[in-house]
Amino acid sequence: MDHPRSADDQRTEVPPRFTFGVSGHRDVLPENLPELRQHIGTVFHRFRLAYPNASHELLSPLAEGADRAAAELALSCGIKLVVPLPMAQAQYEQDFATPESLREFRKLLAAADSHFEVRGNDTGSNRRAEKYAVVGDYIARWSHVLILLWDGRDNEKIGGTAWVKKRREDWIRASKAGGNAPPLFGYAGTIHIVTPRLANPEPSRIEVIGELPPLPKS
Repeated sequence: MDHPRSADDQRTEVPPRFTFGVSGHRDVLPENLPELRQHIGTVFHRFRLAYPNASHELLSPLAEGADRAAAELALSCGIKLVVPLPMAQAQYEQDFATPESLREFRKLLAAADSHFEVRGNDTGSNRRAEKYAVVGDYIARWSHVLILLWDGRDNEKIGGTAWVKKRREDWIRASKAGGNAPPLFGYAGTIHIVTPRLANPEPSRIEVIGELPPLPKS
């Protein structure tokens, strides 16, 4: 799988891109969305303060739930939205069961700075799951900061948020051993926002796990 933006493009671009990525649950509890948005907003704010000379963007596939919550917030605060799709748009839209969900997806996609299909090798018995895994891997690799809205439970689902977290750790290890990392800024962090979900409402509270940049000294 190739990253569509070369390192040379990043070096010559003014200002350079700083990329947030998001992966999270589709079945986020609706009553938790205001608090989750507040925490996502804090992550955006702190890293934008830390990298003020960059052009900031968010990678979000716009799946229901966490992906869209982050995308809506990014657009509202002037962060560009970039949408990596796991498959052709018409095929992807079959996953959105209600007309309301489909309208929401198309509205966000229309507001995006760009979108593209991420292609990989179709291996394994479930090709659709493999396509989602390719997008998850892309986001895990090419985000300077990865935001995980996750309950902390590993359901061992290929392409799920726990799997994306593992791929992120793999890419960070590879980078330290001399592999590629996102250009210029490298890996700036992985932020886990503990997120209850319909399938697992057990986390007692929403909290942020991971190191945020310090606020500038006044």
